[in-house]
Amino acid sequence: MERGTLKIRLIAILLAAGVMLGSAGAINAADTLPPLKDGKVPQNVKELWANYDSTKEPLEAKVVREWKDEVATYRYLTYTIGTFKGKKSTMAAFYAFPTKHKGKLPALIQMHGGGQRASIHSVKYGADNGYATLSINWGGREMEGARSGEPTTDWGAVDATQKGHNSHYGSLMPDKLTIDTVESPRNNNWFLIIIAAKRGITFLQKQDEVDPDRIGAFGHSMGGKLTVMLTGADKRIKAAVPSCGGSGSAPDHIRNRPNAGVRRRQSELYHKTIDDALYVKEIAIPMLYLGPHNDFNGILDNMYANWRGLKSKTVNYTVTPHMNHRAISEHLFAGMLFFEDHLKGVFEFPRTPTISASLKTKDSVPSVVVKPDQIKNVAKVDIYYSVDPHILTRFWRTANTRRNGDAWEAGCPIFSTDQPLYVMANVYYKLDHPVVGYRWMAKAPETFGVSSEMISYTPRQLKAAKVKASPNRSRMIEKDFDDYQDWYRLSWGNPHWWSAYTRKIKDPAYSAPEGAKLMLDVKVAHDAVLFFELQDNSWNAFPGQNGGQYYARVNIKGSDKWRTAGVTVADFKLFGKRTKHPLKSWRHVTELGIRGRVKVEQGGKQIELPELKPSDKTSRWSPPRAFGNLRWEGGKYSGTDNNPDSAKTTSEIEKRDQSKTSTALK
Repeated sequence: MERGTLKIRLIAILLAAGVMLGSAGAINAADTLPPLKDGKVPQNVKELWANYDSTKEPLEAKVVREWKDEVATYRYLTYTIGTFKGKKSTMAAFYAFPTKHKGKLPALIQMHGGGQRASIHSVKYGADNGYATLSINWGGREMEGARSGEPTTDWGAVDATQKGHNSHYGSLMPDKLTIDTVESPRNNNWFLIIIAAKRGITFLQKQDEVDPDRIGAFGHSMGGKLTVMLTGADKRIKAAVPSCGGSGSAPDHIRNRPNAGVRRRQSELYHKTIDDALYVKEIAIPMLYLGPHNDFNGILDNMYANWRGLKSKTVNYTVTPHMNHRAISEHLFAGMLFFEDHLKGVFEFPRTPTISASLKTKDSVPSVVVKPDQIKNVAKVDIYYSVDPHILTRFWRTANTRRNGDAWEAGCPIFSTDQPLYVMANVYYKLDHPVVGYRWMAKAPETFGVSSEMISYTPRQLKAAKVKASPNRSRMIEKDFDDYQDWYRLSWGNPHWWSAYTRKIKDPAYSAPEGAKLMLDVKVAHDAVLFFELQDNSWNAFPGQNGGQYYARVNIKGSDKWRTAGVTVADFKLFGKRTKHPLKSWRHVTELGIRGRVKVEQGGKQIELPELKPSDKTSRWSPPRAFGNLRWEGGKYSGTDNNPDSAKTTSEIEKRDQSKTSTALK
């Protein structure tokens, strides 16, 4: 028999058996995705999703278990994602809705972050606020509270999890767990998870209690990226709140900025088909970005640049000052308020405040004007600016803000015209609308924050405008700690594990003289232990330099009078083996913390310091905590630094220092 005839008969046999052959490999005839046509892979977002219909296949939804609390009905369920390489993939999820309700409910889909799983607390959060809510378990971990034998997500012949296929969030290359046998966006984990999320929307639309035309999406971290991708790929989403993700990769003008701190590029095809910056361009519904100043995953500068490509008429931001990958309640609660406006119509979310800046002023100092919406409800306006190009370790100064009619104004004196300038603002509004929070942040704040866009200027622009630099240094870092405006705090109510951090000492105006000692005034009634923590060269802020995490312990004698705690560079010890080098100077320190306890590695074991002794008050330090006059003493600035403060006394510096940096309305 001739070879050609044999090949034809073989193909006929395979087709009879239900197998289709494409040039990229074997795909089952019953598969959700058709084979590549002529071996050609999708080259853009529209091509990638052109032939996929999430409503076509049966969902086969099954309720594993149902229960109720005083507000909501909960269901632990599974549904079919699709069939890939001849094998079904199933998604496990939690679903909840208010048991007592009138009419159809708006609905939300929540996508968890990296290393996490579907969340009962997230669906409760939605249901408590009047939404039917679905939380999908794309990561494949055991379901929260699962009983013996109860199922979790099963991706079948493919795998979109971090545990089983972590390489393919950035890769499009083929392997045994991918759909195509050539480089293809259909091999990428994000693509598969969006298919699963689209099927989740189909599930929501089929529920009797759900209004199929009022569905929103939210998620944090990896879930933030998924929120943006899903919203761009599925027109059934009507409002979305991505958190700490969905900013997209750095556009060229940011990537080409020296020492910007952005991630490396992936393959060309990735950036044509999977990059969330492309999905942003497909979005035309109300969007709220929720993230902090210094987030490593939802990079602020990328977001502000890429989100200018949104087709949406309503675009809002709520940016927590100084944090990384977290939000304070004033900003977290803004997310649900946004849905209250755009899915329920029972709240009017303020429009994004306008912000403008002028470089050419009478005193040659850049000035900023912010004009908020809903003036009568404004409680406070904070204007922030920075001179640091490194996004992740940038310190945001709070400008001295003053009200002028319906606008707020501030000058932004810069240290040098050799550095860029970045400006944005937060407007805080009185919160009088009922909102239920998460279990860990249940109490609604008195205000909620709405942020402006960001304005930036290059050194060339500053010099062309003849901006006057003010290269003044202050040895006084923080005088009275009255509002921690330049800090972020964690677990502040915990008497043991409280902490406060600032990047202020990376700012050239507050950087350390060589050989200086770091001093802090402390007042505590009983003997106590204080730890200073340093992050040195975090996120490679100083390329080519060593880095690490360090701590220094100071024992404080209890008294009703102020005591002084002081440390030198030599006092700092390594947190653990991940830090390879001792601290040699203050020069590359990117973050400073003060805290009550630390967990460090000693002798190959993790230990907690100080040792907890129930009868010993030194291990407990309840709020309020009295700190003051965080400062540099001794040492000298290098001869190349302009240092008008070097010969001045601390009192002279304090007189000049303006620690009150925001104006609250009475």
